[in-house]
Amino acid sequence: MSSARGFPVSWFGLFTLPDLVPKNKALYEVLVTTHGALAWTLGVVAIVHMLAALKHHFVLKDDVLRRMLPLTSNKTQGSGR
Repeated sequence: MSSARGFPVSWFGLFTLPDLVPKNKALYEVLVTTHGALAWTLGVVAIVHMLAALKHHFVLKDDVLRRMLPLTSNKTQGSGR
């Protein structure tokens, strides 16, 4: 997107990445729209995932959320192992 706009992309100020595409206003506008749509999609997926985990924990009362959290045992209670 930056290449299509004509902006150089620097990697932490150490070096400039080569342009991936030539400067192109139409391509830039398509990429801006795509970037925005993908950002919204990622946000919605993250929120739905969070709500599903909370539903498992508070409504279904199973151990799905507990298994996803770090530093917790993955052993199921009452498994006999």
